[in-house]
Order: sequence, then C-alpha cells, then structure tokens
Amino acid sequence: MDKRLVTCAKLCTGDFVCDVGTDHGYLPCFMIKENMCKKALACDVAPMPLKSAEEHIRREGLSDRIKTVLSDGLDNVPPEGITDVVMAGMGGELIARLLEKCPWVKNSVNLVLQPMTKWDVLRKWLYDNGFEVKKELACTEGQFAYSVMQAVYTGKTPSYECDDRYLQFGFVKPEGEGKEYIARQAKRIFVAGSGMMKSEDKKELGERLVKLAQSELETLKKIKM
Repeated sequence: MDKRLVTCAKLCTGDFVCDVGTDHGYLPCFMIKENMCKKALACDVAPMPLKSAEEHIRREGLSDRIKTVLSDGLDNVPPEGITDVVMAGMGGELIARLLEKCPWVKNSVNLVLQPMTKWDVLRKWLYDNGFEVKKELACTEGQFAYSVMQAVYTGKTPSYECDDRYLQFGFVKPEGEGKEYIARQAKRIFVAGSGMMKSEDKKELGERLVKLAQSELETLKKIKM
C-alpha cells in the first residue's frame, strides 16, 4: 500500500467509501482492514483492472464488504449511502469532468481528490462550481510528490482567494512532507513559467509563475534556517 493511497484514506470521513479508478482495489481493502470504513465500492472503467480488483478483494476475504462496479467515473454507481468518493491517480481535468456529470456528489459527499496532473485546473473548477477545499495533505514517494485534496460542495464561492499561489500549491503547509511538495512544485512551475515567457501570448503568465516559484523557494529557505 503506497503512501499516496494511505494519504487518501486519511482524508475519508465516513463509513461507505467509493473508490473511482480502483485498479487492483488496494485502497478499499486497506480501509476495511484498518477499520477506516465499514463497506466500499471499487469502481473502474476497464474490465481487466476491475477483474484484478475482484480477485484481490476475494483473496483478502472481503467480498462481503467490498463490491465492484464497472463504471465510467460515477455513471453506474448507486449513490445510496455513499459518504466518501475517492478519485486518485488521474489527471485534474478528468477528475473535474467526472464530477461535473455526477450531480449527487453535491449531496454532502466528502470528496478526496488526488490529481497527477493539471492540479490547477481542478482547483479552479472546484472553486468556480461551489466546492470548498477543506484540507490538503502532501506526500512524497521517490521522485514524485503528491497533493491530496478534501473537498465538499457548499454551493457558495469559497472564502479563500483563487490566485496563482492557491492554484499551484493549494493549502499544503510548508511542514513535514509539505516542504518537499512545495519545493518540487516551485521548481516545476519555474521551468513551466520560463518556457511560457518565450511565447508572446503566455509571457505574462510565465512571468507570474517564475516570480511565484522564486518567492516560494525563498520562503522555504527561511523556514529551514
């Protein structure tokens, strides 16, 4: 069980978890065995990964508590009783698209979202569509650093500002693994911003991202002293 999925599990709050894009079903099996939820749905869009999940769930002796669903996102998922929806290991644009076509996620469902790419797109979509990010946790594994968001629908514009800093770093705090996440994000957007500065139509955004990256790295240096 990798740290990324363990971090997702930590942000779940209820008894009935739906894991979208479950792959081998590791997350729901882990959560049941650790008494972090009472039952779960393991969902995947492709039959082969879902079959692998079914076999893993059976080997763990959890078939009575974890059911599998072949579904594109949440299309075929019955919403009754679901307290938490986890979408991890996919792009931010895809996560936004899957949420957009599922109205019942607005019914007080705790969303746990871990974008591999386009985190800024996901944060912007959540902000624009009445979802408030309550918390973010960071974790690192090898050369990778991840942020996991906990969000819920309020129907209101969040009180926090949706600026460049939020879009790129969210609410990850510069402590523990959060320091490494922010450092890696800063270096990543510095490179991206530097490239944008070579394009006339993206030059202004590129300059903002480069300045933001430099500011974050300078702040981290002071914290480490």
